[in-house]
Amino acid sequence: MIHAPGSTPPALGLKIVALSDTHYARCDAALRGSGAIADILLRRAVHRINRMIQPDVTLLLGDLLENGEGPDAEASWRRLRAIADGLESPFIALPGNHDGDPEAFYRVFPRPGEMLDLKGMRFLIFLDPEEPGYNARRLPGDLARMATAHQGHDGPVVMLQHCSLFPPGTSDCPFNYVNADDITAHMRQHDIGLAISGHFHLGVDLIRHGAGDFVIAPALCEPPFAFLEIELDRGQVSVTRHQLRMPPELELIDCHLHTPFAYCADDMDFPKAVALAQDLGLAGLVFAEHSGQLYYDAETYRRGDFLQAGIATAYGRSDRMARYLATAGAYCPPASLGLEADCDYAGRPVLRAHDRREVAVLLGAVHSLPELRNPRPDPARAADELLAALDRFVSSGINVLAHPFREFRRAGLEPPASLFALVVRLLREHGVAAEINFHTNEPAEAFVRLCIESGVKLALGSDAHGLWQVGEFAPHLRLLRQCGCDGDLGAVLAQVGTCGLRRGW
Repeated sequence: MIHAPGSTPPALGLKIVALSDTHYARCDAALRGSGAIADILLRRAVHRINRMIQPDVTLLLGDLLENGEGPDAEASWRRLRAIADGLESPFIALPGNHDGDPEAFYRVFPRPGEMLDLKGMRFLIFLDPEEPGYNARRLPGDLARMATAHQGHDGPVVMLQHCSLFPPGTSDCPFNYVNADDITAHMRQHDIGLAISGHFHLGVDLIRHGAGDFVIAPALCEPPFAFLEIELDRGQVSVTRHQLRMPPELELIDCHLHTPFAYCADDMDFPKAVALAQDLGLAGLVFAEHSGQLYYDAETYRRGDFLQAGIATAYGRSDRMARYLATAGAYCPPASLGLEADCDYAGRPVLRAHDRREVAVLLGAVHSLPELRNPRPDPARAADELLAALDRFVSSGINVLAHPFREFRRAGLEPPASLFALVVRLLREHGVAAEINFHTNEPAEAFVRLCIESGVKLALGSDAHGLWQVGEFAPHLRLLRQCGCDGDLGAVLAQVGTCGLRRGW
């Protein structure tokens, strides 16, 4: 419990996210090992935090770099700072023992000072000197600072430090403060109810003790790439562990990854995507590049001019299909070779027949409708256009209907619920799976429920345009839980792209 003496604990909760030990090490080698992917993991964590947790404050608890004394330390910190700036919550960053000189660290990251008040909570920040054995010591001046923690403040106080702190004998963690007894005595005496640390890579979710509550955030750099959500509500502390790695036992397949061939790709890379899929617990992945982007130049694709006549469109040609098939095919297996075929306005795949025969998995995607290109589109007319296109498209040989109804979302419209049963019927009749896709999209829960009830299989797609998105299925799994699916998902998920992937890993 955390509360000040004689005070009423805050009625409203405070939510904290604690990340630690990214150990970023810039590396040009093949993307294997924690340090080389630390920036990708941090970016993934930032997006997860913003989308699904929305904390009041996020803590970066040190050892952001593997070697803070190295020649590229400042550039590496700036890379991580740019990612952290994507947080929608305020953040507090502390250096760890691997980060080296705190002054150099705080030339890049904002210095929080020794104390920070936020939403009725006071954070005390400590930069304690290291002791042998990767331990630390709190100096007398900082112990004295603990004694004045409540001056001008009658709410809860939380201590932040990099080195793991806990009452001796309450954890198997091999690191601690050499004067931990003194620190915990000061906590009890001066009513400092919570200490949050990093450093110990396994982490400790919560230690309850007479001196207070103690939390040690796990290392983001090691599988399962975890961080903690800490809630303080009415004087009570609760901790939830989140992990960026997908549960391997679910054998999830990412059916929708883009590649460096995409005009809209960020940092996609074939070997790195394959390595990440393995590290992040996937059973498989499918490279599925836009067919229209492989046939047409970027401007023609962006304007959608080719959608009227479809694959017969002659202008704007920039045919990269053969090169894509050869380049992506070199990584298949262990990945599966696929395409995301654009649907023209007549419901035909923008795809040559002989190219279709080269791929194992074909996603079909409606990226545009004539009505939705109008400044003030009529949802009913757009619904009629979509249904007419899908009536032909779903029977064209596609395996998965990609991001159903996303074109309505992008036009600022809710997809008409009257479409759901009609589309489900088409999918069921032709054995086509429906993709759950959160890329610039919010899937309709009612549609997903109807698919499950009707026996239409579901496919999970990240629609990754950046490496951080590969296999990021946290929102997908949450949606499935909301629809009553938890645990074994074999009955509802399509086995898309299973060309020996489990064996291939």
